[in-house]
Amino acid sequence: MADFRLGRLKFNWRGNWQVATSYEVDDIIKYGANTYVAVANHTSASNETMFYSADSSHWNLHTESIENKGDWQSA
Repeated sequence: MADFRLGRLKFNWRGNWQVATSYEVDDIIKYGANTYVAVANHTSASNETMFYSADSSHWNLHTESIENKGDWQSA
């Protein structure tokens, strides 16, 4: 039987995702309504709009949620 050791779990909460920031494996960030866990050491993209295009390969979805942006507005 395989051993499961809780001491090996080492997630590190880093808060909201930030541009041009150094992240390490097992860092957890929030982007939008979701949280993600880093799967590679890297420096994040230099522009927030590049999270899904340039930076997403460094993250796995950790938890998926819904974010309320308030009442709908036409503009």
